[in-house]
Amino acid sequence: MNTNNRRNQLLSTVAVVPSLHPVIDDLAGLERLVPLAPSETESLAIFRNQLPSLLSVRGRADAHAGEVRRMIAMIAREPDQVQAWIDVINALTILSNAANLALLLLPERSEDDGWAREELGRHLLRHAHRNGDGEDLALVQRAVGTLPRVSAHLTLPKGAEEISEMITTMARRVGALQPKPVTTEPGAPATYPLEQAESLKSYFAATPHLVGLLDGARHVFGLVDALRCDSDQPEMTADAIEGGLVLAYARLLRIALWPARDLQDVAAKISARDLVRSRDADPDRFGALWEIAFNQGETVAGQSGRFLNVDE
Repeated sequence: MNTNNRRNQLLSTVAVVPSLHPVIDDLAGLERLVPLAPSETESLAIFRNQLPSLLSVRGRADAHAGEVRRMIAMIAREPDQVQAWIDVINALTILSNAANLALLLLPERSEDDGWAREELGRHLLRHAHRNGDGEDLALVQRAVGTLPRVSAHLTLPKGAEEISEMITTMARRVGALQPKPVTTEPGAPATYPLEQAESLKSYFAATPHLVGLLDGARHVFGLVDALRCDSDQPEMTADAIEGGLVLAYARLLRIALWPARDLQDVAAKISARDLVRSRDADPDRFGALWEIAFNQGETVAGQSGRFLNVDE
């Protein structure tokens, strides 16, 4: 399908794939990276050192956001299709939000990672300036941290070798930001277009067990706090602490993102919020990410009587 045809497409004519495929978001996908090891400390350290590239995460976030925009444009032409497609857009919204949150949660391990995070941070700040209030802007600033005054990629190279390196780098980054909607690795996050509507509906219907995620986060925090009490922190212990924080907050962010469907979910969200606010020793940006995710989850929950808003 050429670009023009896709731009004029209607939701009622989308060629939906009938077969179901597992849909994994970028926060849930981290769970598969936790290995079996002789000790939980070693497991968390290994986990920290095999976290994914931020560039690939950014590509999935952009792809899903693009599908949301595509659907909104089509709904404007066929408003009677809203109810039939509402859970598809809910699923894509969670997928996009989960990828963006993972991008800000995970550690940078390369220049590409730094570029991907900086680009997202600047985008979020621009959006908050244009569409939010002072509180929204302050929350985003906490989440993205201090950014360079001028992006490094805007500095023009001078020599032929530097120009060649810049072209290669940008080609690699642009390629990563255009992932194909397939995955060859079972359990790994991928991108999912509107044509995978049935799989996306199934994903949104299968809410994670929020209480189980909360218990899992508490367990990992217990390990992290015990490791912090060790005055002599070798490299593996430091990696385990960082990996543990990433894993625990990934679980808490999933609790925040998903709309509550019953009072048990509401209780899990309230407990998760209290837990995050009690974690004074953790990086402040993690707490800000949780608040952003919570607000996003409440927005989805407010769309219909199927869900419960926590503060109500």
